[in-house]
Amino acid sequence: MDATETALKEISAEISRLKEHTETALKKISAEISRLKEQREATQKEAERAGERLKELSDRKSAFAPDTLSGERGVADELATTMGGLVEALDEESEALSRTKARAEEAALELDRLIIKAEVRYHQAKKQLAQKRYEALCKERYAYNEDAEEVISVLGNVLDKLKGLYAEQVRAATDAENPAPLDPRTMIENWLLRRLDGWLSMESLEKYDTPLPELDPLALKPEQKQESLGARGADASAGPERPRVASVASSDHSQNRGT
Repeated sequence: MDATETALKEISAEISRLKEHTETALKKISAEISRLKEQREATQKEAERAGERLKELSDRKSAFAPDTLSGERGVADELATTMGGLVEALDEESEALSRTKARAEEAALELDRLIIKAEVRYHQAKKQLAQKRYEALCKERYAYNEDAEEVISVLGNVLDKLKGLYAEQVRAATDAENPAPLDPRTMIENWLLRRLDGWLSMESLEKYDTPLPELDPLALKPEQKQESLGARGADASAGPERPRVASVASSDHSQNRGT
């Protein structure tokens, strides 16, 4: 047991170290993901602002089109030249905004890629921790299995001693000319079944839930006809396995009478 306790302490310490190391890595990756998402949101807003500004400039340029100007020919030419310079300035601003919008959209796509990579690393780190923890739990289970083997070995030795003790009790009772004590094996078997309930499959014993008068193929209800006994006896092989204690006792009794 001391070796098992030592092994369990080492396994627990290993799990704690793995958990601490992985949680630190997960925190760093989580912080990285949060920062990337903030940058992604900022670049998206910048692209949206550039797009809105481009639409605004396009609407404003339409107000300076030559067909909206009227008046004398000389004045119109002078005004067209002036407005042309303004439109040219707006075009330059539109070009700059278009570049800003395109760069912001490219940056957003790159940030999306980096976010996905970071999220994959986060998932892999969690998966690695779960795998390491699973392996540690398997080691812990192995240690308990060794305990179980040790306990079963002790129990088997005790049961063997009880078996030998019963044989001595039978001999002592015979020498004292007392009736032989009942074989306790059935009692011990039921005791083990109850103590290990939930760990032993009881499906093979479910057929014994039926009341004994109905279960016993050699029993006959008072209202049944005599020939039914033979029919039920013929089907006995299809029923549950019968204990051999009674038949063995009957055979021993017949042999005693013969001698």
